[in-house]
Amino acid sequence: MATIAEKKIKRKGKLSLAGRETLHFYLFISPWIIGFTAFTLFPILSSVYFSLYDFTKLDLAMNNAFIFVGFDNYVQILTQNPDFWVAVGNTFFYSFVRVFLGALVSFIFAVLLNRKIPGKKILRTLIYIPAILPIVGSAIVWQGLFDTRFSFFNYLLGFLHIGPIDWLGNNAMGSVLLMSIWCGIGPTMIIFLAALQSVPQELLEAAEIDGAGVFTRYVRIVLPMISSTVMYVLVTGFIGTLQAYAEFDLVTGGGPGIKTTTMSMLVIKSLNNISMGFACAMAWIVGLIVMVFTLVFFRISKGKVFYGAGDD
Repeated sequence: MATIAEKKIKRKGKLSLAGRETLHFYLFISPWIIGFTAFTLFPILSSVYFSLYDFTKLDLAMNNAFIFVGFDNYVQILTQNPDFWVAVGNTFFYSFVRVFLGALVSFIFAVLLNRKIPGKKILRTLIYIPAILPIVGSAIVWQGLFDTRFSFFNYLLGFLHIGPIDWLGNNAMGSVLLMSIWCGIGPTMIIFLAALQSVPQELLEAAEIDGAGVFTRYVRIVLPMISSTVMYVLVTGFIGTLQAYAEFDLVTGGGPGIKTTTMSMLVIKSLNNISMGFACAMAWIVGLIVMVFTLVFFRISKGKVFYGAGDD
């Protein structure tokens, strides 16, 4: 039989159970770590480095030397680029209207479909379908609906003796908002529907017995109970809409002029036509704006959101 000393010597060459589990854990998540490092972390750090230089795609392709400019790109964007601040205003206007109006419409649909009505499952499916359609296909369809000469909307307005509306002219922002809300109602409605079904029915029944009307029950009971869901919808909505690009680029191209140009569109435009360092700096400014706005939103809502029984 092996002595205790011999057993200890044999164990030195082997990993303990905890060590093997740790090794297996890192082996299993290594594909994600490699992917995150190569396609997320490295580009983020590279963009910080590139934002301090002035170079174009041609310089990159020709392996030309980059010109170090320090924080000049940031200064130029914030003080010498009026288009950037116009884009900031456009983006925030779009974000506030899109998020709040979209959430309101989605909540109304969720309340209606939370009741016992005929064809409820079919209606849920029909409302959700726009969310699974490719944005390019949706944009082409809505461009046809908005076309001044052949607009379906103008055709309907003609029966009311209302003149044709230039949907992609001065009303372009409203047109994009209409399309964007139509595309986004489905997912938000499903989230609200799940939250509504988690509200204890005995609370609503007790309030109804006490004489509370429908409006009072929703304002005093339902909305506070699902406030964490509302918070989630608003925060994720703002983070997404502050980076809006595809819907504007496909429907209006940022026009007329720069009336529907967003911050993300300026980043892409700078990347293609001006300087890659300038574009990286602008991307970081956009990212910081989104981060600060999100932190402020969390700060304002602190203590006003109900997270469940363990909420303080």
